[in-house]
Amino acid sequence: MLHLLRDAADRLLRLPELKGFEGKDFDAPEAAVREREIIRGKRILGVLYEEYCRPFVESARGLPPGARMLELGSGPSPLKDRLPGLICSDVVRLPWLDLACSAFELPFADATLDRIFALFSFHHFGRPRSFLAEARRCLKPGGELVLVDPAITLWSRLYYLVHVDRLDCEAPAWGFDEEGRLTGSNIALAWIVFFRDKEAFAKEFPELTVGKVEYNTCLAFLLSGGCRIRQLLPTAALAALFRAENWLIRNVSRQLAVTMAVTLRRA
Repeated sequence: MLHLLRDAADRLLRLPELKGFEGKDFDAPEAAVREREIIRGKRILGVLYEEYCRPFVESARGLPPGARMLELGSGPSPLKDRLPGLICSDVVRLPWLDLACSAFELPFADATLDRIFALFSFHHFGRPRSFLAEARRCLKPGGELVLVDPAITLWSRLYYLVHVDRLDCEAPAWGFDEEGRLTGSNIALAWIVFFRDKEAFAKEFPELTVGKVEYNTCLAFLLSGGCRIRQLLPTAALAALFRAENWLIRNVSRQLAVTMAVTLRRA
């Protein structure tokens, strides 16, 4: 029933810029081009992405000139607007990206990256062990891996029932059978690896230590429509809601959050 309601809402509220895109079509480079145009044209997304990008900007602060920073799964990500020296990559070639590569086979020598960033990409990495092994190999000692991804909280377990990506908190394994750049997913993946199975993670990757964890976003992104559906409230109202809900998350309860930023440091 939820699947039918979600599909009906998607058809009714779909942005006209995405007309003709269905299911696996979103794996194609053309979908990323349209989504990039939407992010740059939808003012409320500029407000939301300023906060989503903040943990990466803070991680990069103080790095020396020439430091090497890599973003994986960049797609339409606006992070390079804030970090001009960033190397942006994805598994597909796009005109604004610097590199096409797999997160499981990074084209960098050992200990040559200062930072690795992933903005809403980790839950699409069907082989997280392979990715984490590559991050461990490529990061310099003291380097950081920063992930912004869905959080699993009391509220988000309901929130993500209507999301287009799959949610499976009970998945016994960390990964999943990859189906495509975006269609292969498990929203709970970061929570499973770094929180549910934290002892197994620490044993397998002792060089990667989970440090700062921050939570944000409650309803604002859903009501903004994101990159796929129409905005449901005026921009000013959504911006005020976003500020209010993040205050509540930080001062009342993180169980209201639906996203999180996790920073891992390479020993």
